[in-house]
Amino acid sequence: MSSSRPPKKHWLEAWHVSPSANQNYDFIDGLRGIAILMVIACHAIYAKEQPGFSRQFGLNVVGELGKGVLLFFVLSGFLISLPFWQRKVKGGESIPAGYTWRRFWKIYPPLALSVVLLTPFYIWWKGQPGLFLPAALQWLTGAAFLHPVSGEFNPVMWSLVVEIHFYAILPLLFWSCRRFAARTCLWLIPSVFLVVPLALRAMTGAAPTYAPVVGDPWCTGLVFFSLGVLAGGFEGLKIWNHRWGKYGHPAWGLMMVGLVAMAWVRTTGGPAVNAYGVFEALFVLGCGGLLCYAASDVQGKRRWLCSPWLRWCGIVSYEWYLFHQPMLLWSRHFFGPAQGGYLKYAVILGVPVLASLLVAAVVYRCFSLPILRFGRQRRSARKQDAA
Repeated sequence: MSSSRPPKKHWLEAWHVSPSANQNYDFIDGLRGIAILMVIACHAIYAKEQPGFSRQFGLNVVGELGKGVLLFFVLSGFLISLPFWQRKVKGGESIPAGYTWRRFWKIYPPLALSVVLLTPFYIWWKGQPGLFLPAALQWLTGAAFLHPVSGEFNPVMWSLVVEIHFYAILPLLFWSCRRFAARTCLWLIPSVFLVVPLALRAMTGAAPTYAPVVGDPWCTGLVFFSLGVLAGGFEGLKIWNHRWGKYGHPAWGLMMVGLVAMAWVRTTGGPAVNAYGVFEALFVLGCGGLLCYAASDVQGKRRWLCSPWLRWCGIVSYEWYLFHQPMLLWSRHFFGPAQGGYLKYAVILGVPVLASLLVAAVVYRCFSLPILRFGRQRRSARKQDAA
């Protein structure tokens, strides 16, 4: 007599809002994992000014790993715009139902918790309650998304300003283009995200800043979402086919060339500085090329992007991003100079990296995930009531 047992669930499913909702996009969790590891490495590894071209070049390569934030932007452009494209194809409402609340439950609670926890930490460490309390209030009320706020308060949060601008402008664009055909919107909407921010940057010289203030008053950071929005349109309109998946492989090369070239520009300086923006665009183009993996089936993708440990890093990446830099900076302050001691240097780097990862895991599992599930259940209940 044979007994049928339900298949054993993978441990990673317990960390998802909706386990295995779409296996075809599991690789995006892996890409998020790569993005956060790039950012952590950029902020964790440090050294004094090094003599010699090769040493300084190596440090600048590490410094450019912070461009992992741009990979986050490209992925957001894809994932956030995809439901809009799908509804556009079906001829439904321009804005997906529950869009605002989903973004709120995802972004605001972890942000608010980090502000509440970090404010007394900063005041204990640096003093200056007259600086940190108003900054905390600006973040908690959302004023920081409209007006510049002090960069002394967790400067990595500059990217949240750019993200929120994208969340607000994306539905406005789809609503404005509601009478246009989906194919027309496919070139129109990504073009707006590309051309308008570039034009504003050229006219004003403005760009997103993290020091001395955090802000992006002209919304010039929206340019980094354009390729993701375009890829979301290809996926939503089913324009590409599985053969496009192979174009994801050379995209890694574009990213690497862009990264190394930006480091080279920073090392050499001089007239080559004008080329920095070109190499940054090359890096972003590579980030967009990785989304070609969405065109192929699961077996056609780089399987290592779907490895559980990398996807897990991507799942907790937002919380890790919020908490890591203050802990890294405090570790350097507490332990002092490494003075050539490799063990002490490893402690200065390793302790805050592991501690911030632990904090991120706890915050996500015990705080963010229950809130996300609550928001999802709340939405499901409303659908049932409406039916």
